[in-house]
Parts: sequence; structure tokens; C-alpha cells
Amino acid sequence: MRFFLIALTLMGISGCATLGVRDSSLELKISPQPLRRGQPALAEINAPLDAEKVLGTVLVFGSPQLEFRKDKKKGIWYFYGTIPFSPWVKPGTFQVRVIATLPNEKPHYTEMKVDLK
Repeated sequence: MRFFLIALTLMGISGCATLGVRDSSLELKISPQPLRRGQPALAEINAPLDAEKVLGTVLVFGSPQLEFRKDKKKGIWYFYGTIPFSPWVKPGTFQVRVIATLPNEKPHYTEMKVDLK
């Protein structure tokens, strides 16, 4: 039990160190709202096109990091995918975080809440 608590504390500390700077200029749009299990969703963010990478995640244990793609014509980064319909993905309200890794700067991030039906 003690090992488990220490491991959680270390993960929390290491996560905070690499989080970066909360950036209110980053505009994250996710559609459709509310999201539905088994159906596709689109996330778009106005991160700088010179960003090295843009990753998104849902703030729950075990959530994968989703790699955004650059659309130079629209001037945005986007992720398009289907939300799994499984017993592990339950309806509810979730916090989504998107982090843009910028050259020679700390990463910038934004967050928003989404509802999953």
C-alpha cells in the first residue's frame, strides 16, 4: 500500500513538471457535443503551426495520448477518431487536455470539459 501511494505521488509530481504553461489563447473545439460512444468526434485547436507536436488526452487513469495532425490550409491542428463503445468507457463529464510542444519554449496547454453519452 505504501509503495502504491509513493508511486502515485511521484507520477503526480513528474506530470506537473512537464505540463508547461496554461495558454488562454489556445481555443479547443470538440464536436459534436455531447460526444457519443461508438461515434466519431473531431477536436480542433488553433495551436501554432510551427509546434513540434500537439497531443491530447482525457484526464482519467490509462487514457491514451492522441496525436493531432496539422492542417496548413485551415491553420489548425486536429484529431478525428471514434470514441470506443466498451464497458470501460462510461458516460459522464470528463476533462480534456491538449498540449502543444513549441520550439524553444515550455509546452502550452488548454483544457475543457466534455460530456459523453
